[in-house]
Amino acid sequence: MVLNDLPTWAMAAGWGLVVSLGLIVGALAGFYAPLRHRGITGIMAAGAGILIATASLDLIISAVRSAGPMQVGLALVLGAAAFSGANVLLATHAKHRKRCGECVQQPTEKGAPGSGLAIAIGTLMDAIPEAIVLGLETTRMAMPGLGLIAAFALGNFAEALSSSSGMELAGRSKRYIFGLWALAAMLVAVLAGASAAIAGLVPQGTIGLCNAFAAGALLAMVVETMIPEAAADSAPFNGVIAVLGFLALLLLIGAA
Repeated sequence: MVLNDLPTWAMAAGWGLVVSLGLIVGALAGFYAPLRHRGITGIMAAGAGILIATASLDLIISAVRSAGPMQVGLALVLGAAAFSGANVLLATHAKHRKRCGECVQQPTEKGAPGSGLAIAIGTLMDAIPEAIVLGLETTRMAMPGLGLIAAFALGNFAEALSSSSGMELAGRSKRYIFGLWALAAMLVAVLAGASAAIAGLVPQGTIGLCNAFAAGALLAMVVETMIPEAAADSAPFNGVIAVLGFLALLLLIGAA
């Protein structure tokens, strides 16, 4: 059986697992790579630039073409509001879940009971937008674009690198942290498969609006959880690193 013989939902779930490898590799790097805070800020800056490029160049532009700017704009704002609203609810326990722990420490379970559960929920919540996009794009194009796959994998690497380092410094075990990222990887696969299955039943314009909603959530996630770490006591020219990440995805999309 070749890849194209698989059901669309199964292909989407498979791509979900592929991009989730970035979470596992990032967690390993957070534990064992000799990176200090400033090195991690550079990686987070690049990851933020890549994900911003993904939302703006890949998702929003294609959504506008299929559904129109006004509807896409509304879906974009609603997606951002949905993520930010959920993030506000988690902020009392898991506000710093993407911090590496050297500049701003993540909450410990002793200091903030329930923070481990809140961090777990926040981590799973962060994975939802990319899962939705993977399912929708697999339905729309038979497979997600190479730029999209690379962007999500590299963005996941940056997120897991910083967050795993912070969770370990906050006293959480490697078993807990790896288990959390494994659960996030499975969630991405399941939701990607589910969104692909549902997307096959709706018009193309609706897929564009769903992509815009997910892009809004993705942009809100980058601003609220990745950029604070990238900007805190960062090395010089981190803004340039973010732009280089944006440019890398632009060139990858152009070459595809």
